[in-house]
Amino acid sequence: MTYLEKLIKEEGPFLSGELIQILTTGEKPITNQAARQRLSRLEGDIHKIKGLFADRQIFFYHKNNYGSEKYYLGLEKALKDSGKQYHTILQSLDFHQGLINQNHLASYSINPVLDLKGHVTFDTALQKLVNLKIIKKDGDYICISNKISRTNSNKKRAKAIELAKNFLLMQFNDWSRKTGLVGYNSSKFYSHFGNYQFNFVSPSFVGSLPQRKKEKIIPGFVIADILIDNVITKNQIEFHINKIKTLRYRKNIPNFISYLIVDSINTEALNALKSEGIIVGFVDQLFGENYIELLKSLINLVTNAGAILKTNPNAYLDLIITLNKLVDGKTNNLRGDLFELAVGFYQGRICNSIEIGKLINYKGEKREIDVYGSTANQIILSECKGYNQKIKKEDIEIWLGEKVPIMRKWILDQPSISEREITVQFWATGGFEDDALEILKSRQAKTTKYKIEFFNLDEMIIKSQHVNSKKLEDVLREYYKTEL
Repeated sequence: MTYLEKLIKEEGPFLSGELIQILTTGEKPITNQAARQRLSRLEGDIHKIKGLFADRQIFFYHKNNYGSEKYYLGLEKALKDSGKQYHTILQSLDFHQGLINQNHLASYSINPVLDLKGHVTFDTALQKLVNLKIIKKDGDYICISNKISRTNSNKKRAKAIELAKNFLLMQFNDWSRKTGLVGYNSSKFYSHFGNYQFNFVSPSFVGSLPQRKKEKIIPGFVIADILIDNVITKNQIEFHINKIKTLRYRKNIPNFISYLIVDSINTEALNALKSEGIIVGFVDQLFGENYIELLKSLINLVTNAGAILKTNPNAYLDLIITLNKLVDGKTNNLRGDLFELAVGFYQGRICNSIEIGKLINYKGEKREIDVYGSTANQIILSECKGYNQKIKKEDIEIWLGEKVPIMRKWILDQPSISEREITVQFWATGGFEDDALEILKSRQAKTTKYKIEFFNLDEMIIKSQHVNSKKLEDVLREYYKTEL
């Protein structure tokens, strides 16, 4: 084993630049060219990773170290030092507690989502990190590897933060169009501007933003990203600053103003944003001082929904009422996301225990149960759809054909609950199309392995009366029925 091979095995991994530095400045220094030739001859037990690092550097590691904590930490450091476009994705995942919706993650990277000469696209960068097993896909979510994660990924909390951010986007949209900053129905969420993705993108004809070219008026744009529920430091804002800098250097980009919406931020990060002309939108200053506590309550409730709905069920109802008061009833887009909590409220009154968004895995087949309830003799599995449109036949076929069988097999595979009666329920505030109802009624009459139940909004209101909850009845009538 040569000195170089031993060095990589015992003290590596290394980037080629680090190895060249060692070889050219050690006790027996050699020339830069000789050092590069030695690196080029490395093979056998020394493996290489190319194409991710600045200045065409190569990542060298010994095969015995592959997959170890040492390997992953070395790879993360190499990306931090010389693979910024990849490390920014890891840094953003870390900020979001190791887990984020794949469609949202692109906003927190410095990679364009559309082809841009000289830049690696977000999808390409993401796939390279997946191939390196430093991140992984979990349904609609991207998770950071536990080899480098500084926190335990919590999918329920990730969904809660996602919900809170979507809520803020709706509020920012409402605020910006009320002030005349953007057109009334022109905003898009998680959309692209100048090949990069932002949380919020909207054309604007305010002040000097629009440009006139011959007889045509080119609108300016308002773009924004959101960071909440974590300590915001200078490192965490680099993704936004980098996108803005790149856009300013490019030709033929419309005029724009940029916002970063935050709930808290340290002084260094704040000054860095201001120095780049980026507007910092504090949640409480934009929307009102009550919003910080509202967001905390929303995130906590969605994260810990099962326990809260069982021990303090009115917390859900009180939150819905507060949401409606603070935002003047403009929370309709949140109805679907919060509806499973309404079902959970009801199930909490009749079940010994409930869990919201329960994840199960039966022999590699993963499913998510919107509301999982159990009694001494029964398991209740609820599918929840809190939207205006009626449920189609295809939705029922997928539910009964792909979801329910796996959930039933999983229950039968659990000795502690395998003997209990199984009831599957479909709750739909928009009701069901006729052919969907036909399938449900037919299967309800024929199925003996489990019990099938289904409810539209009127039937839900009746059920809320059965558990003597006037608040739940009012929420169903006012929050879900007004738009039907």
